Amino acid sequence: MYGEVLDLKPNQAFLSGKYKIQANYFEESELKQILDEFINLDTNYKLGLIDLNIGLEAILCRYCS
Repeated sequence: MYGEVLDLKPNQAFLSGKYKIQANYFEESELKQILDEFINLDTNYKLGLIDLNIGLEAILCRYCS
């Protein structure tokens, strides 16, 4: 099992299982796009171009509606 390989604590294994289930609701291309948006948000936040909370909320609203 992947939890044993990663040496996860019980609560981490539980959460990673939940994340895996949620990921099944998205196409692989959508997940890649979401990760790219998080990377761009991280860069823009570090450059002082965007507030982190506003950026996170925008991404979440885009994909969770």
